[in-house]
Amino acid sequence: MKLLLDFFPIAIFVGIYSWSSDPHPMYPAVQALMIATVIQNIATRLITGKFEKLHLWTLVITLIFGTMTLVFRDPAFIFWKASILVWATSLVFVYRQFVLKKILLKELFSKAIDEEMEVPESIWKSLNILWSSAYFLFGFLNIYIAYEYSEAFWVKFKLFGLMGLNLILLGYIMYKIFPYMPMELEGDSDAIEQDSETNNANTNKLEEKKNDE
Repeated sequence: MKLLLDFFPIAIFVGIYSWSSDPHPMYPAVQALMIATVIQNIATRLITGKFEKLHLWTLVITLIFGTMTLVFRDPAFIFWKASILVWATSLVFVYRQFVLKKILLKELFSKAIDEEMEVPESIWKSLNILWSSAYFLFGFLNIYIAYEYSEAFWVKFKLFGLMGLNLILLGYIMYKIFPYMPMELEGDSDAIEQDSETNNANTNKLEEKKNDE
């Protein structure tokens, strides 16, 4: 559900751009993006009971750069909005790790599974730096695509390219922390074994009772 909410505004943006009959589809797409980002925050509040800080920052940046795009009729503002957002995210990860001495990636994953994971701190630190570095590079890649390729290609990259890169990054992190994730199977197997022993004991008692009779 969270992943769907994260990419909902981008999906709306690409959809409106692709299907709009406007000769300049970027502008109705930007309007839709701004509305979708507002809906994203409201939906998050209704589902989780609170606003998510990243979504709120995304809303503020989207409204600012979206308005500038519409007022000055210049897509460059929305081009740079995407890079500024991922660069800001990258800086937050670095700031929390090296200044506040907190691993934001660790907090996010622990919150997602609602349980503390016994992952070595060194692994969390390296993965946090990896995530921050990747987002920093995503920002430059976004600008490169925006100015070296067509507007339509950049719009598709916003959805499929960035989503794919995020999924690859997330998949690698899951692979690294998977051995340390809490496993309930062991507890379940012990419970099954205990139930089996109890059932066998009850069966033996019934057989003994029948023999006595």
